[in-house]
Amino acid sequence: MSEKHESYDYIVVGAGGSGAIVASRLSEDPSASVLLIERGGKGRNPMLYIPKGFYFTLKSDRLTTTYPAEQSSTGYIEPWQRGSVLGGSTAVNGMMYLRGHSADYDRLAAAGSPEWNWDTVLGAFRAIEDHSLGASTMRGVGGPVGITVPRDSDDEMANLILAAARKCGWENVEDINAQDQQQIGFTPVTIKAGIRQSTANTFLWPARKRKNLTILTNATVGQLRFDGSRVIGVSARHGRSLHTYQARKEVILSAGAIETPLLLERSGIGRGDVLRNAGVAVRIDSPNVGERLIEQHGVSLQVYFKREIGRTLALSSKPKQLMQGVRYLATRNGPVGTGGYDLTAHIKSSPEVERPDIQVIGIPFALSDGANPAKKPGMMLAGYQIRPNSRGSIHIQSAVPESAPVIRTNYFEDAEDRRVTGVIIEHLRKVATQEPLASEISFEDFPGEKVQTEAQVLEFGLSPGTSLYHAVGTAAMGPADDDVVTPDLRVRGVEGLRIVDISVLPGQVSGNSAAPAMAIGWIAADLIRNSQ
Repeated sequence: MSEKHESYDYIVVGAGGSGAIVASRLSEDPSASVLLIERGGKGRNPMLYIPKGFYFTLKSDRLTTTYPAEQSSTGYIEPWQRGSVLGGSTAVNGMMYLRGHSADYDRLAAAGSPEWNWDTVLGAFRAIEDHSLGASTMRGVGGPVGITVPRDSDDEMANLILAAARKCGWENVEDINAQDQQQIGFTPVTIKAGIRQSTANTFLWPARKRKNLTILTNATVGQLRFDGSRVIGVSARHGRSLHTYQARKEVILSAGAIETPLLLERSGIGRGDVLRNAGVAVRIDSPNVGERLIEQHGVSLQVYFKREIGRTLALSSKPKQLMQGVRYLATRNGPVGTGGYDLTAHIKSSPEVERPDIQVIGIPFALSDGANPAKKPGMMLAGYQIRPNSRGSIHIQSAVPESAPVIRTNYFEDAEDRRVTGVIIEHLRKVATQEPLASEISFEDFPGEKVQTEAQVLEFGLSPGTSLYHAVGTAAMGPADDDVVTPDLRVRGVEGLRIVDISVLPGQVSGNSAAPAMAIGWIAADLIRNSQ
């Protein structure tokens, strides 16, 4: 096996929500050479650009990687999927663009990470966005990523839910990213003119012609390379060859909340006991690498209708899906051209809580046999705690990059998590019992009448419940000596290494992970350039 050596100013590992952006922005300086390494492929599959194509791409082991995650209290092994392609998970996710609110980021700043205050993060969001609702103090236009929020819908099901939600005190709003309150509205999605907006086609495609940007796909980074306490590059397998890439300035890990801590551990940075058990020599004892994992996990309510309402039957068979696909190709609209979840709500678990602590998503059809549309009309409402407290972990078993990690979720370990999750089905049923929606419902498919108490809801939520693929915290930032990275994203104990991805967030923000990952990439590029 041959070994090759190449040198760049910056090496970025991972071309997902953060990595694609930081690599693109660093390469705006023609004097800086940038290598972006992605373990997946280039992403030529047309389904990666069709919004509803994610129902197919998530089934592809060429476009995604599936990790086994153990529910610690039940032993159930649930699949966690991540994108393995240019654009990472932004190329295969449900396209929800939920940013979080000012209190989430100001909490970060108050905890000792002043670079992440709301004014800075909002500025990044506004720079990224090309928003369909137009410019405002809370939205941007002219940015690289198209964001679409429908102003209305011709789907009767969506309008029935909105009317029922109003009776529950959920205010109907135009832009749910614009305020932090109990509310419901059409879901902001990373779609523009019917095309998915991944970080690949919004950031990398315009940048790929730059001579100073090298994009390497189908390459697996095994370990970091060191000169004393300084990280000077990475070793990566590309095809049958082992390559050594050197970084004159910095190595930037953007491999995500799963792969980033695993790469640190394979390189000798992590908990001493974990590394020794995996046969890895301890270089830096960093006790919280792979720890402090926070993942959202929830429960769903599905009902069937007495008559044909919604879009379930429009996509309930292969011929119908083909027909809608043809319609999409001709018009760039229809069910295939929309996001995965029509409506999003933020609600309070009880009147006493200060801010909404539950997120609800409205799925525009009933599902059966996994992610397949059912054969009769229906809808699903899924709810989950926005900012859970329970902590899990992700660790290596061996130094071999291809070996599966050990992921322990610890869902609902915290008492407040149990309280909040335990009332979600009650809130979802309250919507379903309001007119004009209630009289259209034939019956509740699940969880069913046997699930009523908090204990029964939690049991339903672990069998297996709904995992959201929004893990954060496994390489969290902070001012303490045992925080994995500093507030400017430098890895403690070494030089020349930063982490720029969703793993640096020490807690969940009020939304999903794609939009915060983009903001992290944008802000990190400024931090890196300003430090040189």
